[in-house]
Amino acid sequence: MMPTENARLGLEDGVAETEGKLARAYRQVNTTSTQIDERNPAFARIPADRPRQALIVTLEPFPIANANLPHVDLPVPDIPTTVVGAQEIERLVTLTDITPTSLLLERAAYPQRSSWALNECLTGHEGGRNLVLDQALGNSPAAIRPGAVQRR
Repeated sequence: MMPTENARLGLEDGVAETEGKLARAYRQVNTTSTQIDERNPAFARIPADRPRQALIVTLEPFPIANANLPHVDLPVPDIPTTVVGAQEIERLVTLTDITPTSLLLERAAYPQRSSWALNECLTGHEGGRNLVLDQALGNSPAAIRPGAVQRR
């Protein structure tokens, strides 16, 4: 999901478009959470007795999506839910000084902090390399190997 041009320009239509897209994602979070609680066979491998959080991942950031603004009428999520941009997920999975789970649970425990962009909670934490990307690039024929000579 990406903000539309109207949303990026701050136009009234953009607010409605964004609200519609996010509302659909929030409804899906609630539907999935209910199915986990009801032990739907499709979700049988997901423990129902542990804390859960939802991440609604967008291609581009929605900086105020977590701010609980009074004029935005989004469904109330059944579980803590955060809207995050893809780049925030990339930072989250490379944390080395705290697990992503611990950071998210810590963030959700504080109502004010849970309304911040995830990037704010990532600030000050150590990150490493993205092993998934390293592996993907390492298997790519276009990958540049250490010590390899590049031809121009």
